[in-house]
Amino acid sequence: MPAAANDWTKVRFDLDKSANFAAICNSPWYTDAVYEKFSDAEFARRHARARDIMTRDGFDAIIFTGSPNIYSHGSGVTWASGLFDLRGMCQYVVLPRDGEPTLIYPHPGCHIEAARKMVSLRDVRDGQHGHYGRAVAERLAELGLQKGRIGIAAADRTGPEYMGVNAYQELQKHLPQATFAFLPLVLHELTHLKSAEEIRAMAKAGELAIKAQRAVAAAAKPGARDYQLAAAATHAVLDGGGQVHLLMLASTSMADPRIIFPNPNPSHRVLGKGDIVLCELAMSYLGYSAKIGHPVSVGPPTERYNKFFKEVVVPGFRTIQQELAPGKPLENVRKAASGAFRSRGAQSRPICMHGLDLITSLPFISVDEVRGEQYDTTMQPGATYSIEITPVSADGTFGIFFSRSYAITATGVQELTPFPHDDILVAG
Repeated sequence: MPAAANDWTKVRFDLDKSANFAAICNSPWYTDAVYEKFSDAEFARRHARARDIMTRDGFDAIIFTGSPNIYSHGSGVTWASGLFDLRGMCQYVVLPRDGEPTLIYPHPGCHIEAARKMVSLRDVRDGQHGHYGRAVAERLAELGLQKGRIGIAAADRTGPEYMGVNAYQELQKHLPQATFAFLPLVLHELTHLKSAEEIRAMAKAGELAIKAQRAVAAAAKPGARDYQLAAAATHAVLDGGGQVHLLMLASTSMADPRIIFPNPNPSHRVLGKGDIVLCELAMSYLGYSAKIGHPVSVGPPTERYNKFFKEVVVPGFRTIQQELAPGKPLENVRKAASGAFRSRGAQSRPICMHGLDLITSLPFISVDEVRGEQYDTTMQPGATYSIEITPVSADGTFGIFFSRSYAITATGVQELTPFPHDDILVAG
């Protein structure tokens, strides 16, 4: 712990003093808390792999960043430490090439003591009331890296963004002789191939996603509102020890449809008989996610929707699914998707499959392009993907979102969200 930390054994009788409470450590608080964690060996593997990249690319340390949003969900902070925390625009882990890693946690007092029980790092320090850059700089200086070459990993995949402006300015102020470099793809390189432990976590996330899907079907009754279906899915996942990563949901009348895709903000719309519910449910366990999306009808599906599902959605999906195999290029998936729906008299949203790091990531496979890194171009054991298709009627008036997640193995494919494909799920 840093010199500024307050040992509970020394300040326990003066906790009402703010200076004593802020950076407290060594208390008995939360010592009976129980958290599922990856093994110490798994974290050692991750840190060693990151250090290999530092050696290869000439970095003395990497600052991993992460934040609680659907494009990060903890990102490198979760990966490097095991922290999953919804409070903070951005959080930070300092992983040196030589030396002990450090988590900079944004909340003092009781909060930081609870975080210490959750994570798998020994050195957890407070964020100095928002001065994260100063806290990171102090740790780098302790490591003798005042003139070091420091990489900063992306906090999310959109942009991407890296860290708070104030934090970056403080880093530059306190370490004026250091060199900082932004690393937009380092976390993807570290996570695009999963260990056996990570695959098991994703399979657990898949179980929770299926529970959420069933909860939506159970709650989809006439008179219920869309947000109540979202609440039912959320309860199912939290009750199973997981977290909601992404929950999009919407209902519409099958007789007069107004959606082709779930709503990112479930509304107050009231369900009635003859409605259909579309949902995209990505749930996480230990920070790793898996996804399912399956249509739910309130009452029997109409002939139009049933025919579209059975003649367009399911066979189109299977056309793509059968291309999953170790050693196959992703271009095969794109070629299969390019005709999967047009050949059946329909169209679709462009995207048909994407990678999963901890969450949605490169590569992105659409009917007209494959976007990824060179090492992404061929499916390899340990790679994980979500097939997510949205076939749309030829006139663009209605469609159905449908999704499942998979892991590539040495001999084939493992379903992470095993759920029947053949029929629209009838509510109740």
